[in-house]
Amino acid sequence: MNALIFAVLAAAVALAYYGYSYTTEAAVAHELQLRAEDLAAEKVLTVETKIIADDNALLRSVRLDQLDKLPDQVRAGGIAISSVFVLDDHLNVVPGGTAAVDDPKQAVANRDWYVANVIPKLGLPKLKLDERGHWYGRHADQPYLLAFMHKQDGDRTYYVVVERNVNRLVFDLFPQVFESTKKLLYQVVDENDRFAEGTPFTYESGVSVPFIDTLQGDHGAWRLRVTERENAAEPQLRHQHAIDSALIGGAVTIILAGLAFLALAIRRERRANELKSDFISNVSHELKTPLSIITMFGEMLANGRTKSPEQATEYAEIIYREGVRLDRLIENVLDFAKIERGMGVYEFAEADLGDVVTRAVDLAARRLQTAEMTIDVDLEPDLPQVKIDANAVTLAVLNLVDNAIKYASSGKRVALTLKREDHRVVMAVRDWGPGIEREEQARIFERFYRAKAMRLKPIRGSGIGLALVQHIARAHGGDVSVTSKPGEGATFQLWLPI
Repeated sequence: MNALIFAVLAAAVALAYYGYSYTTEAAVAHELQLRAEDLAAEKVLTVETKIIADDNALLRSVRLDQLDKLPDQVRAGGIAISSVFVLDDHLNVVPGGTAAVDDPKQAVANRDWYVANVIPKLGLPKLKLDERGHWYGRHADQPYLLAFMHKQDGDRTYYVVVERNVNRLVFDLFPQVFESTKKLLYQVVDENDRFAEGTPFTYESGVSVPFIDTLQGDHGAWRLRVTERENAAEPQLRHQHAIDSALIGGAVTIILAGLAFLALAIRRERRANELKSDFISNVSHELKTPLSIITMFGEMLANGRTKSPEQATEYAEIIYREGVRLDRLIENVLDFAKIERGMGVYEFAEADLGDVVTRAVDLAARRLQTAEMTIDVDLEPDLPQVKIDANAVTLAVLNLVDNAIKYASSGKRVALTLKREDHRVVMAVRDWGPGIEREEQARIFERFYRAKAMRLKPIRGSGIGLALVQHIARAHGGDVSVTSKPGEGATFQLWLPI
């Protein structure tokens, strides 16, 4: 119990330490994550601000009366500008309103596809004047990014659309901004989580910030992922975390097991105290009854209150019988107390078990006669010698017979057999009493335990007789068991090895 209390206290201290340690680590990790989120958001904002600034500058510089300057404006428009085209108020391409940085034929083909498939989705007439809008999507699995603006020149309304080459944008702009450092790794992934730029790594922890005003469409947004660079100490940290997890799990297990054990111990102690109280009450009554009888008949003999010598002899026999009963009870209690203290109480020697059983039956004869019961004894002849403590085995036999007299007197008879079975000698004591319930057959050998049916009857008992029989049998290398059916009596078998 002392070791258990120490273990629980040590586990509680360990949990407190690890709780404090992990709280500190979690606070530091949370602070680092907030810093990484701020840094990632700042870098995404830098890229988007650059793109939006270039878009606004180019979109605002395009005028209907200066379309001849459009090719120069496109070439000077900014990073990754691919083409520009101008639409009238009916969303038709204005003559001369198309310019491209690269292949003009490809630019016209892209423009016509945008006009047919994308422009109707943009809601350009509802767009506020001089306000930039954007649209991100994919065509033939290639990403595209459009920026557009609703403009007015006098009474004429028109729309300017700027096409960016996303692949060139990633190649030219992203490496300048998303360059990994000694502490942090950066990577950009598209809306399908496919790697686009940066340092490849498996994303398990870290932060992820989306592109909101540029590379975002109906099917998701591109994202910037940031994580700490794995250093040489990472394997050691993982190993340490595994050890910490094992220690914490062990501490929790010890505490839970300790609490469960303490609860069980308290319950058992409470039950033991109740049984001991019953034991003291029963033993006191058992001691008091023969003492009262001895005192009463001794006083009658001392005062000469007998009618004849035969009556005096009868009183003397009663005193003798009760004295033997008292002696047996005291011997039971003393032997049981020695067993409880773990003291050696047996002296083994070669003996004839048949003689021991016969002596025990002779000692029980007076009690059987008083209870008006008979005993049938069947001893197999020529049994081998066994190494036993004769007095202890005699006490065990007396307890079994006494049990039958006390609890099965209604059956009026007891049968005792002793025979050899293979490498052991088996003694069986059978009665024809009320029997024992199946669920109680294992418990009747517990110390202080008495069957429920017996507790309801005015039959006193100490509850240690069968526990003592079991201890004696096991101390000799054997055991004791019971076979019983309610209403059909009980048979106790005690066996000892040859």
